[in-house]
Amino acid sequence: MFELFLRVQPDERNEDPHNRLSKKFPGARIALWCNDHTDILEIESDGLDSFQEMQKELVYYSKEYQSKIIAKTLCQDKFQMVVRTCICGVGQGTSVGSIVRANNFLQMPPPVFFGGWEYHRLVGFEDNDVRGLLKGLDKVGKTEVLHKGSAEGMTDDAFLLSLSSLFGNLTEKQMKALLAAIEGGYYEIPKRTTADELAGRLGTPRSTLEEHIRKAESKIVLAMAPYMMMYARVPESPFTSKTRAATDPVGTRFLKQLAVQTAAKTRNN
Repeated sequence: MFELFLRVQPDERNEDPHNRLSKKFPGARIALWCNDHTDILEIESDGLDSFQEMQKELVYYSKEYQSKIIAKTLCQDKFQMVVRTCICGVGQGTSVGSIVRANNFLQMPPPVFFGGWEYHRLVGFEDNDVRGLLKGLDKVGKTEVLHKGSAEGMTDDAFLLSLSSLFGNLTEKQMKALLAAIEGGYYEIPKRTTADELAGRLGTPRSTLEEHIRKAESKIVLAMAPYMMMYARVPESPFTSKTRAATDPVGTRFLKQLAVQTAAKTRNN
């Protein structure tokens, strides 16, 4: 069992009203909750002007799709609205959901629409299904894989952000150092303790303590990265960034890795 995070940019023939709304308001983040009868759109705009314009746009929704704005809020300087609408079956093109179901994946809600892209978190059970999924999504539009990772344990661990996915790769020493830093106020502003003081309390050299903390931080941040991609409004594509260690874009590295894993399994069989 594994998690697969990806984003899709449908071409014009496969767009639905959610795609068109996110293209028209590229700074807004739209989360969709759907039960096949009613869609709840949680729309977070990037400013008051955008928020007001989106309300005008949703007048069109109310006429065409029997929609209704049921809540509007201002939270932490972000304007939000909840819209009840139902557009199941709208459009003549191929939907991401139909491709996901046809290739034996489970779709974890909510999909997120941002800047004309759809961000999806999927749970899969067979590596061989990935190739069929990506081939099917090619018919919808441009597809980019953000992350693929194993989901160990019971199925409900894959449905949620589990503790094991965040902290399972930490060693005992890394966990101990990080907890000591948290409890000592190392991360507070201003700090209540220094690295030297922490190292003295733990009876370890400062350089060793800092190494344990850095490695623990790195593992946790990397584990959170795909969830952050689903949540945050990030205008830059992660596939355009490259590292010193690997010159291929992220998506290319993933596909190469998948090809190597598939070839290894074939040889072993």
